[in-house]
Amino acid sequence: MRYQEITPRIWHIEEDYRAYCTLVRGEKLAILWDTGQGKEDLRDFLTRHVATDCLVLNSHGHDDHIGGNHRFSKVYANREDWHLLQAFGRMTMGSTLPYEVEDLLPGTVFDLGGIHGCVVSLAGHTRGSVGLLLEEDRLLLAGDALNPTLLMLGGECAPVSVLRETLRRAEELPFDRYLASHYPTPQPKKTVRAHLRHLDCLRIEAPSHPGPYGPQVCRSIHRDADGRSVIFIERGLVEGRE
Repeated sequence: MRYQEITPRIWHIEEDYRAYCTLVRGEKLAILWDTGQGKEDLRDFLTRHVATDCLVLNSHGHDDHIGGNHRFSKVYANREDWHLLQAFGRMTMGSTLPYEVEDLLPGTVFDLGGIHGCVVSLAGHTRGSVGLLLEEDRLLLAGDALNPTLLMLGGECAPVSVLRETLRRAEELPFDRYLASHYPTPQPKKTVRAHLRHLDCLRIEAPSHPGPYGPQVCRSIHRDADGRSVIFIERGLVEGRE
């Protein structure tokens, strides 16, 4: 399993092709941020590389971020996305999840020993998307909430007004860069500003390569001094500008 050392205590792990998890190791506790698609045995990886207890936290409930949850006895996820965990569990494991789920509440602070992780709301991509702010390293673990390409698809995504507020609040957080779950390297904070301005000037077009998204999904591309922002969004969200 490949990983990139962001700092000696923060590793960005490629669990499967372009699906990343993040390991944060403190002096007395560790956090595994997401469990990927479940193709690799992250529990075995932790046994070999982590000397302390380790908490498992989900950034949100999509299957490419919770696929390895079943390898652990307990995970933390925001309650707004529990229905996604349960739906995935019904498809793959039967009617009952084989692990305990505890609510991951914004404002919760985990003291890992020498490093603290504060849970922040990043609702948009899903209503229950959260991030983990590592203030000592001025780094935000953002899951899919701040990917350079934002996906606003399906009934689980929040209204555009919620995404706008999320981006506005993210600008105020004390970090310089962030890790996204489908990018190998940290992204600059200024990308958040590019996304925020993009919402004011959406230029809707049919994507040249719609992939699995279908005809109801459109694309908008924005570039400015802070970078490039791409948003795939369902047409109904654009027309209603919720």
